Amino acid sequence: MGLFSKEACTFCGTEVGALKRSKLATKEYICNDCKRKTNYFARMDYTSRDAAQRMMDTLAQEAADFEASFDAAEGRFARAERSFNTWDLGRTRVHYRCNTALGAFQLKLDVMSREAQIPVFWFSRMIPYELRPEGDVFDGARRGEVMNAAAEYARVEEERDGEGKVKRCTLLFPYDDAAIREVRIQSDVDEKDVADFHDLANRINRDRRAWLGKSEFDLERKNEMQLRNLGDTAAAALKAALTGGSVEEAVKEGVEMANDIEEGKVKQGFFGKLFRK
Repeated sequence: MGLFSKEACTFCGTEVGALKRSKLATKEYICNDCKRKTNYFARMDYTSRDAAQRMMDTLAQEAADFEASFDAAEGRFARAERSFNTWDLGRTRVHYRCNTALGAFQLKLDVMSREAQIPVFWFSRMIPYELRPEGDVFDGARRGEVMNAAAEYARVEEERDGEGKVKRCTLLFPYDDAAIREVRIQSDVDEKDVADFHDLANRINRDRRAWLGKSEFDLERKNEMQLRNLGDTAAAALKAALTGGSVEEAVKEGVEMANDIEEGKVKQGFFGKLFRK
């Protein structure tokens, strides 16, 4: 099969030459135009046809949900910056923004101008690939390792020349995805660029810790609201029993409130009173 032979894209059927296609892990071909509808950081040699199709089907909605999340961000530890911050990493310009309330961030490179979507990454999926078990579900022990607040998954690898000067840097972090085992951003650098690589890695790690802090705070707050709802429900049921009201209705209202608390549809007032959003 030569350089100038053509193969049909498994998605759109267009026949393209070797320079305008990639081979999927399942041996089909994907043309560059269809590939731009997947995650820019995905490795096609890791990606099955089904995985590529899932990316095409979901990336736009993920990006839209991420954009909408900035309006909903609230609470202690939350940091939501709608505007991108920019780092010049050698010859590569990288734009980054994060919502720690959602636990997600976006990375955009200038070379991604033709991509259909800016991909969204999740802090909960920044997992060393060797920790990923067979299948898609983590057991409790491994999830505990992953949720280690002290872990700094985003890191910088430096390559030095014969004189010991850094000539190339790679920013990378592990990711638990069938098509993305890790994200890598690499560039030749001058001495002044090295600090910028480390600064972006540190920013990602700080935001991940902020997300973990908010998750812990939200869990504590949710537990407090559930205890308050339990007390309110018991009091309402007792009052109904003493006044001839419907105990069943009081309990039903308490159960509905408990479900709304779990789904994040309830907030707690200054004096502890629960309000549906």
